[in-house]
Amino acid sequence: MLQIAIVMFHEVDHPDAWRIDVVVEGAVAGHIDRAGGTYRYFEGAHNDVIWSFADLDLPRLESRIRATVMDQAPSDRPATVQAD
Repeated sequence: MLQIAIVMFHEVDHPDAWRIDVVVEGAVAGHIDRAGGTYRYFEGAHNDVIWSFADLDLPRLESRIRATVMDQAPSDRPATVQAD
């Protein structure tokens, strides 16, 4: 049976800061913020301290996040990702 990891990026409407939640299979797995023109990915639902990686290009960062999700998929399941 083929299983698919669904990765979605949802911009959060927040008055204090721009942010995108990274949702993997229905659960928040991290978020992206922007600082000084750089997009940073914070892995973990409540991690606001240590970013995992950064990029100047948002679509390239989102692609890297999808690749990370595929790498973390259990080896007994196909690493197929469907993007929103």
